[in-house]
Amino acid sequence: MASSHHSSLLFIFLTTLFTATIAASPSPPSPPQPPSPSPSSSPPPSPPSSSLPPPPPASSPRPPSPPSPTSTPQQLNNIIDALIGAGDFGNWVNIITGANPLVLPLSATLFIPQDDALNRMPTTDPFMFPYHVVPQRLIFSELQLFKPKSRLPTLLPGKSILITNASRSNFSLDGAPLTQPDLYVSATMAVHGVGAILEYSVYGDGLNLLPKPNSQQGQQQPLLPPPPSPGVFSPAGEIVGGGWRSDAAPPCHCVEFPVGWFLVACAVLGFKIQRNY
Repeated sequence: MASSHHSSLLFIFLTTLFTATIAASPSPPSPPQPPSPSPSSSPPPSPPSSSLPPPPPASSPRPPSPPSPTSTPQQLNNIIDALIGAGDFGNWVNIITGANPLVLPLSATLFIPQDDALNRMPTTDPFMFPYHVVPQRLIFSELQLFKPKSRLPTLLPGKSILITNASRSNFSLDGAPLTQPDLYVSATMAVHGVGAILEYSVYGDGLNLLPKPNSQQGQQQPLLPPPPSPGVFSPAGEIVGGGWRSDAAPPCHCVEFPVGWFLVACAVLGFKIQRNY
């Protein structure tokens, strides 16, 4: 009886000890949890859209096309109308119509020969047209300010027009009478009719002939004449310095232009006119 009682106590003791051992043993660590995203972090960017913008409607207006560079300026059209109205310059109407307006200076004076003078020419001279153009606007009242033997520079390099008579009733250039002064006048252009073709081979070679002062005046400072009024050439033949006179044309206050291209254009124009004849 006593042995069974001791066996029961031993069983209870072992059971209590086993239970306490299991309760005191450490539990295995749990795996770490991933950190939760902070509320301030932005969401990942979305991939760019592959959709293209819608095409423009078919009825959208197109930009206007640029104007043609070969169109004739209105001022040349006005000159042509004035020549047609005069009735004696039909040949030069064809010349001006076929000319390139880009070769003309911004300000110019044109001396237009009559038809009968041009018809007497055996061949067409390509240098005739540039010799009849002065690169500055000069109306008839301004031409009368020049003295006889004064010279007007032209678009033909090294050639100038000689004023042979400066009177109002018998004004002439290179011996050709000025028959219709101020045939056309604008703010930048002046056109005069002449009775004959101006001959550069006869009258045009006096531009660079400068008289030399004598030896007694070489040590003196020359007295320059007062500047001319704006817009008018200084007439040649006035006294310069101590008594010697100059017959050279003064410098022209006009816009520079490409002389080489102008001569090429005139040569092509003369070839076309000769083929038409």
